[in-house]
Amino acid sequence: MSAFRLGTEHLEATMALLAGDTLQNLFLLGFLDGASLGRGLWYGVERDGALVAIACVVPDRLAVPWAPDPSDATLLGRKLRHEQTPCMIVGPRLASDALWDAWTQRRIEPDRFYDQRLYICREAPAVSHVPGFRKAVLTDWEVAAQNSARMEYEDTGRDPSVMDPETHEHVVRERIRNGKTWVIERDGRIAFQINVGTSSKYGCQVGGTWVPPDLRGAGLATLGMKALCQRLLVDHPFVSLHVNEANLPAVKVYEKSGFVRGPAYRLLTVPMTGDAT
Repeated sequence: MSAFRLGTEHLEATMALLAGDTLQNLFLLGFLDGASLGRGLWYGVERDGALVAIACVVPDRLAVPWAPDPSDATLLGRKLRHEQTPCMIVGPRLASDALWDAWTQRRIEPDRFYDQRLYICREAPAVSHVPGFRKAVLTDWEVAAQNSARMEYEDTGRDPSVMDPETHEHVVRERIRNGKTWVIERDGRIAFQINVGTSSKYGCQVGGTWVPPDLRGAGLATLGMKALCQRLLVDHPFVSLHVNEANLPAVKVYEKSGFVRGPAYRLLTVPMTGDAT
């Protein structure tokens, strides 16, 4: 038994495998978009003629595994070793670790190796009107881009506004155009910012939470999270997010906002310099 590259003929089996756990596979289900395997490169493992594990790879950027049996993630990693350069991995913890170990043969020291946790909110939190809570508009884009870059730098050590400023600006503008960025404005200033990511009939995921350092501790993040979840849960069965378990202030905010602990996850990044082959 070994891993292999998936093709369009495997779409139905891939959807069925991922739909077995919509909570943990929300991103991949959204990435598939129910249409094709055209976004990213998809690899799989079959047992007794059934697809049992997959990994989606956006070359040089991101790998996301789904392997209930981590030994299948090892097979995927061995396959990727010969075809793809190791990159950031986000996914269920055991599968992600097995994928990384087989992919790199432990010859690369991760730049970041975070114990993450999936948090889930299923019941709309009680919150009254939050002054200044609104969707971002295009005139906000420069500040929103700065906030987004700072958030990513805090999380991963990478600043997209420096690494690829044109793409970063495009992504931020598109999020705003599509109504995916929400803010709290206070005294003419964006005091809280968050993005809505994957959204489908299965659920909704949020991320990119940011509060300027000088405004932290005032409860703005809790207010913003509650207000956003109240809106999103009208149309989605749950709202989820990933959080670094060591970031205790963020964990506290999410738990106050009605989120509960879910499965263990991993965020793992590769060094930006040096040989990663």
